Amino acid sequence: MSDPWSPKIASFIVQALDLELEPAELMDEIVALKRDETSGISAVELQSSIGPAPFLVYHYHIGNGRRARFDADVAALEKAAALETPGPRIVAHAVTEDEAYIRATTPSVQRTLTSQPESAPRRPPVPTGRARTSVPDRLVDKLREANRLAGDWLTAIRSGGVEGEELSLTEQEAALALFLLDEQSIRDLLQALNILLTSARNQTNQM
Repeated sequence: MSDPWSPKIASFIVQALDLELEPAELMDEIVALKRDETSGISAVELQSSIGPAPFLVYHYHIGNGRRARFDADVAALEKAAALETPGPRIVAHAVTEDEAYIRATTPSVQRTLTSQPESAPRRPPVPTGRARTSVPDRLVDKLREANRLAGDWLTAIRSGGVEGEELSLTEQEAALALFLLDEQSIRDLLQALNILLTSARNQTNQM
């Protein structure tokens, strides 16, 4: 089924980024995450000066005085940025007579695109002995907890009879999806797991 919002979102992105392409060329890249009568959320990955960059686009019908949701979302995103809490960061927004749009991305992508320094320095290195003894135990606990939460989420989704591409994401799920689209978000975790698994396989093969 055709999505009436995709052409409008494509036009907003082309104008906001001053892209040298037609909105129709961008429509296939827009992924609908949520749609209802007055608002929705879409995801799109665009090439930028830092490589592929993920974005969320929030869009709203604001005709007949219905802009309270848009204003509340802008305020919430701006407050999150001021407090440096996790979650999407506003990159641009636009308002017309009947519609409004917000383009957002992850904190790390926003900082890179705007050449802002990291909000806080990286944590000081953990002593090697501690890193190789206590940290793995904590990492196991965190991974088990994350896997349990993922299982709870999957159970809830499946009990609702929704699978795969049929899922209409909540705002919180869309924010999580954006976080995962940013390759920097869990880069250290993936690198650590890769080293651990590779080392374990090599030791097994040597036995």
